[in-house]
Amino acid sequence: MLPAAVLFSILFFFRPALGAPACKSSQTDDESASSITSHQSGVGSKILSATSIIATSTEIASGTSTASATSPSATGNATSSVALGSTFLYELDATSVDSPIVSTNTGVSVDGQVYIVDAEGTSAETIAQYKANGKTVICYFSPGSWEPKRPDASSFDASCVCAAGDSFTDDGCTSDENKLDGWNEWWLDIHSDSCKTSVQSVMTTRIEKAAAKGCDGVDPDNVDSFSNADQQHGNTAQDQVDYLLWLSSTAKANNNMLIDLKNAGSLLVDDNGQTTEWQSEIVSAFDFSVIESCHEWDECDFYDSFLAAGKPEFLIEYGNTTSCPSMSDGQHLLVYSENDLDSGLITLVC
Repeated sequence: MLPAAVLFSILFFFRPALGAPACKSSQTDDESASSITSHQSGVGSKILSATSIIATSTEIASGTSTASATSPSATGNATSSVALGSTFLYELDATSVDSPIVSTNTGVSVDGQVYIVDAEGTSAETIAQYKANGKTVICYFSPGSWEPKRPDASSFDASCVCAAGDSFTDDGCTSDENKLDGWNEWWLDIHSDSCKTSVQSVMTTRIEKAAAKGCDGVDPDNVDSFSNADQQHGNTAQDQVDYLLWLSSTAKANNNMLIDLKNAGSLLVDDNGQTTEWQSEIVSAFDFSVIESCHEWDECDFYDSFLAAGKPEFLIEYGNTTSCPSMSDGQHLLVYSENDLDSGLITLVC
C-alpha cells in the first residue's frame, strides 16, 4: 500500500507465465535471465519494458543520513545503524571482497556502506577488516530452512525438517517432499510446539555466534514458508509473524544487533492491497528490508511502510538491465547479471 507521501507509477513487464515462487537468496546454476529476472520464478527470463517509472516522495529528515559503525570490536556493535541513505553490498560466496570499494567483473565500483555476508563462511578477521573500513556488517543465515551441509545440520530433529515419515542423511531428507523448489534445503516446522522450541534453540546459538563474531546485524532468509506450496508443516502466517518477532527480539538481546525483513511482503500488505494487522509491529521490530525481484513482480510498494518509518529498502534484481528505474528516497538497488549473489556479478548500482 502506497503511503500518502509517495506515488509510484506502474512498472510493466513482458514475461511468460510463472509457477509458484520459491524464496531464496540466490539462484540455481541452471537458471538464467535475459533481463531483471526473479529468483522466485525458477525458470524463464524477463524484459524490463517500463515506459515511464516516476517516483516522488516528501523529504524525511533522516533521508540523507548514511550508515555508521563504531570501531571494530570482538562483538557486534550496539551503536551501528542503517539509515535511509545507507548503500549496500550483498556477497554470499563466502569469499573476502575488497573494501572500502568493490570493483566487479564488469568494472562497476560498489561503495556499499552495509556489507551483507554469510555468517558461517565469513571469518571474524574478515568482518573486523570490513568494520575497520567503516562498514556495517550484516550476517546472513537461514532460520526458515534446513541446509544439510551446514555444520549444525545434525542439531535438528528430522521431524522438524522432513515430510512425515521421512528421515534425513548428510545429503538431505529421504524424499523431496517439503523441499524448497530448486534448492537442496527443506522448510523448517515453526508450527508445532515441540519443533518451535527445537528450532529456536538452534537459531539462538546461530545468532549468539554471529554477535560474538562481530556481526553488527543478521539477515534471516526464507521467512515466508507460510506462502509456499511446497511447505508441508502447516506453517501459517501467524506462525511466521510470531517467529519473525522472536528472531528480532533475540537479535536485539545479543548486543542490540540489527535485523532485516527479507521479502515476505504479504505479511505487510494483503492480496487486496490493504495493510495487514501485523504491519506496524513488524516494521517496528525490523531495522530495514531486503527485497528480491520486487520490480519484476511489481511488489516494491508492499514495503513502503519501511520507507515511511525512515528505514531503507535494499533491492536486488537479477538480469542484464542497463538502466536504473526511478526510486524513492531510501531505496537502493543492485542488479546481478546471474542468479547468484556473487558481488563480482553486479552490473548496475542504483
